[in-house]
Amino acid sequence: MKKIKNIIFLLIIISTSSFSENKINTLFLYNNYQLENKIGYNVFKMAMKGYEKINDKNDHYFSIIDYSKPSYEKRMVVLNLKEKKLEYYTYVAHGKNSGAEKAIAFSNKLNSYKSSLGFYVTEKPYYGKFGYSLRLRGLEENFNSNAKVRNIVFHGLEEDGKKSIENYGFLCRTEGCPGIPKEISREVIEKIKNGTVIFIYGEDKMYLKNSKYIK
Repeated sequence: MKKIKNIIFLLIIISTSSFSENKINTLFLYNNYQLENKIGYNVFKMAMKGYEKINDKNDHYFSIIDYSKPSYEKRMVVLNLKEKKLEYYTYVAHGKNSGAEKAIAFSNKLNSYKSSLGFYVTEKPYYGKFGYSLRLRGLEENFNSNAKVRNIVFHGLEEDGKKSIENYGFLCRTEGCPGIPKEISREVIEKIKNGTVIFIYGEDKMYLKNSKYIK
């Protein structure tokens, strides 16, 4: 009986130690990338947890979009995982039916003109309606799996983002695509194309409860 108790105690210690180590590693990365006041630590933890579950990916870059922040603030980061540095920190638009200054409603439905949450893998760039753009493949059923059908892509904004914020108080919006300032969109696309992961976070109870990636 005493031997069994000792084994159980040892397992608890190992489990607690592993949990603490993971927590320390995540916090170390968060600080190393200098993400404080850029994206929330809890968002970063979810992002890293999901990222580790994606096997077939290009592990050079990882992009995180935090739609819990208003669009007049920068809320997208692109992390260079090879060099362990923050490569970009920029503005990013959300869908016009997701909200005005902040994205509060999300959808995976065709013609909803809302942003979709979750993990995506980038594909090949192409020239389209918004110029040089990047196709996205949604990985999460019920949350972003219709990205291709809806033509949800990563692209540069047609409007001047800064003027939009000055005139209306929020960034110009899209039909559901994550759009960034045009002056840097091409160089960002060149970095994150061909299999890198993008995580889009938003304050949505259904996603937080049901996503298999963040648990």
